[in-house]
Amino acid sequence: MLPPPPNPNGPNGFFGLHSSWSSVRSPFEHGVVGRFEGEVTDLVVFGEIPKGLNGTFYRIMVDPFYPLQEGNAPIEGDGNVCALRIKDGRGDLKIRYVDTERLRLERQANKRLFGLYRNPFTHHPCVRAAVDSTANTNLVYWAGKLLALKESAQPYQVHPDTLETIIYDPFNSTGLTFSAHPKVDPYTRELVVFGYEAKGLGTDDVVIYALDEQWIKSPWPAFIHDCALTANFIILVLWPYKTDVDHMKKGGQHWIYSKDLPATFVVVPRHPNDLPTGWKRGETRVYHSDHAVLLHTAGSWEETAGNGDVSLYFESSRIRYNLFPVFGPPTDKPFGDFQADYVRWEIDLTKPTNTRVVDPAVILDMPGGMARVDERFLTKPYDKFFCPVIPPGKQRPIPPILPIGLHAYVMLDKPSGKVNMFDPGQGCTVEEPIFVPRTKDAPEGDGWVLGMIQRMDVNRSDLVVLDTRDFGNPVAVVQLPFKIKGQIHGNWVDALPGEKSITRILEPVEKIMGKGAL
Repeated sequence: MLPPPPNPNGPNGFFGLHSSWSSVRSPFEHGVVGRFEGEVTDLVVFGEIPKGLNGTFYRIMVDPFYPLQEGNAPIEGDGNVCALRIKDGRGDLKIRYVDTERLRLERQANKRLFGLYRNPFTHHPCVRAAVDSTANTNLVYWAGKLLALKESAQPYQVHPDTLETIIYDPFNSTGLTFSAHPKVDPYTRELVVFGYEAKGLGTDDVVIYALDEQWIKSPWPAFIHDCALTANFIILVLWPYKTDVDHMKKGGQHWIYSKDLPATFVVVPRHPNDLPTGWKRGETRVYHSDHAVLLHTAGSWEETAGNGDVSLYFESSRIRYNLFPVFGPPTDKPFGDFQADYVRWEIDLTKPTNTRVVDPAVILDMPGGMARVDERFLTKPYDKFFCPVIPPGKQRPIPPILPIGLHAYVMLDKPSGKVNMFDPGQGCTVEEPIFVPRTKDAPEGDGWVLGMIQRMDVNRSDLVVLDTRDFGNPVAVVQLPFKIKGQIHGNWVDALPGEKSITRILEPVEKIMGKGAL
């Protein structure tokens, strides 16, 4: 009897041959996924893509072109844009790297030059003055510009059709940094952005860009990944990590996880030239709760009582362990007491700064992350909530860790508490969804939810289209011919005036040559 054939993807991997990627490739992927640019026209569609879907789903992927230095966080790696354009029931795909200064320098040298995440002291001396942004965290379309974002630097502008990189820092911003999670007020059409460490490495300076620019101080040089926005306030959400430049100079990580730091919120008036009653110019207020990592926010709003007292509300994930073991102390147990849910926070602005907020109300008692809402109603109370989750009691291909181990989508109706779920199956993980309203004036939450499904069992990626009127049953599945890298974030952009095809168009046949068999 013949022995079984060798399995190049088995535990010994690739017939025992070594690669520079061997020590850094993901244990959840067959070989090294990604690292390509290209396009596919007219993707295979099962079911029917709704005719009302007409635009582009822009995803940004962490896709290292060269093997990263060991010890790097999973949020490091070059930004690679995946554009899925939907039109007339068809789907086209285009993938192209953001040509950052960092990537161009490494491609020129044909090797890795940059070290640990946001630690220039670990970079090769010849590139320490370069912008080390990988532009790999989010893609936002604003003011006619498609922006590839990384919170350690300013944006790179990329072309919405060709995905060609156009320019760095297209707004000529005064600070050195720009959030990966800007918010658009749909009622004022104002983009609100913040940047932390805005005056340099390890500084506690925060800049807020909007119609008015503000500079404030953070309680400590904190990891401020996301924020919440109401009509009159921006709420900065601080993660329990701190930075130490001396530690970085010794080759340490940019961030150090601290169990002693509380969940912290910094409240800032949005309009410094039109301050709310009781606020002084330049004033900020700090509130806190028990230690937790609030991975991302969902929606937010404010309420004013009859006596004029104002309370702020926002909803977010709440994770009670270190998301990034590489940032923890060596003795820290990775993914220690696994606790995660989605909660509603209330901040009573009649309370003085440095006050503890009331315990949050749990709105979804299930581990989840990267929830989305109908953003037409941002800054107002809302009822519908779309979230990738880890459903209880099912075996999955990846351990239940956030945010990569998400396995199903839920649609939560908050007034009734009803939860509808779409579960793609045992061998799948899901990524951050996007919501697209059925029409511009459709009721809140009436439309479609799109999300990328990573099918680990068959090594393929599929885009699923869910109708919120029958959430558990897809109306369409768009099959990609391969498995692509997982995204960090993504957004939908309605079809733009004058847009052109993202894939090449063949010249039409003007006249048949007449040289065929008949």
